[in-house]
Amino acid sequence: MFEQYQADINFLESLANIPKTTYMLGPKDKQIFIERIKRFLTLVDKPQANLKFIHIAGTSGKGSTVKILESLISDANLKVGSFTSPFATTSIERISINNKLISPAELHNILTKQIKPALDKYTLKFSDPISYFEVWLVIALLYFKQQSCDWVILEAGLGGLHDATNVIAKPKLTAITNIGLDHTHILGKTKTAIAKNKAGIIKKNSIFLSTEKNTKLLTLFKNTCKKKQAWFIQNQNLVKNYKANNYFSTSKQQDNLNLALNILDVLKIKSSNTQKIINDFGLICRQEIISKKPLVILDGAHNKDKLDNLIAFVSTQKYKKLHLVLAFAENKNLSVSLKKLLAITNNLYITRFIVNVRKSADLKKLYQVSHRIAGSRSRDKKTKPNLPISVYNDPYQALESALKNARSNDLILVTGSFFLAGELRK
Repeated sequence: MFEQYQADINFLESLANIPKTTYMLGPKDKQIFIERIKRFLTLVDKPQANLKFIHIAGTSGKGSTVKILESLISDANLKVGSFTSPFATTSIERISINNKLISPAELHNILTKQIKPALDKYTLKFSDPISYFEVWLVIALLYFKQQSCDWVILEAGLGGLHDATNVIAKPKLTAITNIGLDHTHILGKTKTAIAKNKAGIIKKNSIFLSTEKNTKLLTLFKNTCKKKQAWFIQNQNLVKNYKANNYFSTSKQQDNLNLALNILDVLKIKSSNTQKIINDFGLICRQEIISKKPLVILDGAHNKDKLDNLIAFVSTQKYKKLHLVLAFAENKNLSVSLKKLLAITNNLYITRFIVNVRKSADLKKLYQVSHRIAGSRSRDKKTKPNLPISVYNDPYQALESALKNARSNDLILVTGSFFLAGELRK
């Protein structure tokens, strides 16, 4: 079974070598990214047609909101599927029903009997192949239909308007967690431009909620709802009725939890054990405490909003020194967040992730930027000077070095990339 699973994953990953329009960056008319998945779905009998959808977009907090929603809806004795991205360690983390991942056997069955025959037909019928991400979405939709899910929660992959998940025509509810400056080369250089793109998930006759606090952006969402004939619902403060566990200790995560509670409220779904689910909640590579003595935290934070939330979470932990194992993807402008991270760091281990699908940040450049920030920090008499910085091409050696240097009352933080956190989680 393991060998078959690896063969299936290798086949899916190989789809990246088929020539296709570059995701989001190629054509002026980006509607092609909706049209091509729509065409493919017609070849597998449109599994999306009769499912009830909750569609979640936003710069950060999507995954937390989706997964706590899945837990709470499941607790209401309903069958709920979720599709999320990216995965941390293994590909099937993308697809689950009532918090149980799709099995390798079920994945193999859908891939062999439905996806591959449809790909063969699509190749001869249409010119622009669908992407790796789009194929995974179709697998999820087929699985949710086969399992007769009462609800399906979709996390947008990138943006909203032209994201593959926006192929659904009639979501019952859409939500945007927040708007931040990430993927600006694709979505736009301002929060307003990004908000317009993400607001593309709002559909006629759907309910809309958001945790965004910027009044200008909220007005944009309200106007979009009015134009699309959707219902804009103001969040109530429902989180005050519950005690937040360690995971929900930051204001950002409390916003995500409050959004999930409001979604349940407007959909009239009642969880029986809400407080227990909140108490027990945790996610892979999101504020994940995976070891103690020394304390080791894995977090895939890779933009300003996520890193700011992570720093707030770290401030709630007890430790003496912080050892930071860090890798970023190429083209990430994170100097502001890096300054905040280095301000609480005692030892820095710069490294890279080792997957082939994404380029890692240049190690020398990251070292130089970190060294410059540390130098300016050392001139501030209020902070501790002389930050030790080391560079490792092998992330496992970076982690090994941190574990060797850390004492039992220290904290090792692995962050900057889901690819790094997921790899070292092994």
